[in-house]
Amino acid sequence: MKALTYTKPGRFELIEKPKPEILNPKDAVVRVTLSSICSSDLHILHGAVPKAEIGITVGHELVGVVEAVGSEVTKVKPGDRVAVNVETFCGECFYCKRG
Repeated sequence: MKALTYTKPGRFELIEKPKPEILNPKDAVVRVTLSSICSSDLHILHGAVPKAEIGITVGHELVGVVEAVGSEVTKVKPGDRVAVNVETFCGECFYCKRG
């Protein structure tokens, strides 16, 4: 699959990457149909995110179609159209449990 990738300071490139797989029972794989980069991605491009490692995929604001789900995923199924939130939620910590 093609992915917009941080390849070196000041540079993103569209490169071939392996297709994601289900690694955790709570995972879902989404085929991206539309995506955008945002200011946090631009901060990476300009070197303002020291923890951003070469090789990360950018463009976390997206919509797509669910391709596969882990065994503990109950709210979406393959074929569902979804919008992916910018934040990652575990659903179990103090903050997630309080919305």
